Amino acid sequence: MTETTDAGPLADLKAKFPNGVWTTRANARLQDALIEGSGLGRLQPAVGWAARMQATDAPEPFASPRMLLFAGEYPDGWAAGDYAPIEEQAEALERGEGPLAEQAARSGLPITVVRTPASEGTDGPLLDETELNEVLRLGRETADRAIDGGADLLLVAGLGAGASTAAVAVCSFIAKDDITTYLPQLHAPGGAVFDSAWMGRIAALRDHLAFNRGFKRTPEALISRLGGAQIGAMAAAIFTAATRSTAILIDGPAAMAAMMIARDFGLAAPKWCYAPNRSTHPVVVKLAKQGGLADDLGFELDLPDGAALPLGWDLLQQSLRIAQSLPMPAEEAAPEPAAARTAAEATTTADAAQVVDAPAEPSDAPAVPTEPGDAEKRQA
Repeated sequence: MTETTDAGPLADLKAKFPNGVWTTRANARLQDALIEGSGLGRLQPAVGWAARMQATDAPEPFASPRMLLFAGEYPDGWAAGDYAPIEEQAEALERGEGPLAEQAARSGLPITVVRTPASEGTDGPLLDETELNEVLRLGRETADRAIDGGADLLLVAGLGAGASTAAVAVCSFIAKDDITTYLPQLHAPGGAVFDSAWMGRIAALRDHLAFNRGFKRTPEALISRLGGAQIGAMAAAIFTAATRSTAILIDGPAAMAAMMIARDFGLAAPKWCYAPNRSTHPVVVKLAKQGGLADDLGFELDLPDGAALPLGWDLLQQSLRIAQSLPMPAEEAAPEPAAARTAAEATTTADAAQVVDAPAEPSDAPAVPTEPGDAEKRQA
């Protein structure tokens, strides 16, 4: 984790790639575990991702998470069929009400609800230049504040169907495919197919895209024309966290779209992200692959954005605890380096040569007197 980002344009910041060698080393270490069986299975990619986040082959559970949930209004029709207005969803979370708030509380995840300006543009961009700059500053300051407060991992998601619809527009532009490819069939409470809501979102999006075609791809243009304030603030937060070498968990199509826009700010941004749950939403499937994310944990929950983050967080932490608890072979003493051994042998040889070549020292014992003729007697 690096220090707070300096003031200045977001595009001037640089994000470093995490070192993938730590994933290789962590996987090799797990293969050496003294256990029966093949190891951690679907949990292993999460451990490998955490290894390169922490730059160690034995990653530890994260100590201080912070969940950032972004909320903002979109044009009429973009949230057709949503179960509650976006402001009601935000207020319920702040009161600690609802399934997501309850799950987060049980998992020990503090929640920050980030309200973004409304994305109101219809006959043109969703945001003007002033609004765009405000949104980027909001996302950047939100991430900086959380990291300065001690967070070593951010959990990022959007709220509301409007942001999911905006994610469809972003993904359609990136993939150069029709929006109907990326907006899945919708269901009303009770499971019935919700055709009217699907058609309402498609119609609203087609009208908007009619005024927003043929622009040059830049992260700022994607935000102001298609992503809007909510996804724009999320993208700025993700990129800021990446520049500060801070790990990020993401969930849902809005967060995936934000990750790809953050990638346009800096190619390394997606490498600091991990999606523990990947739903079958076409935007999630497409952008997770394009972003090169590590394999997920495989439970494929299809729930509103952010709902899977507490479970993903719990499984990530448990994966790291299990990996740390596995018995490992005892470490052998490192062999003496060849250069040091050769020098020692040379010194020993030189010392022995000095002993052989040295003149005999005079003895302190008195000489034994001899009588004349002793030599002749011995010869006789």
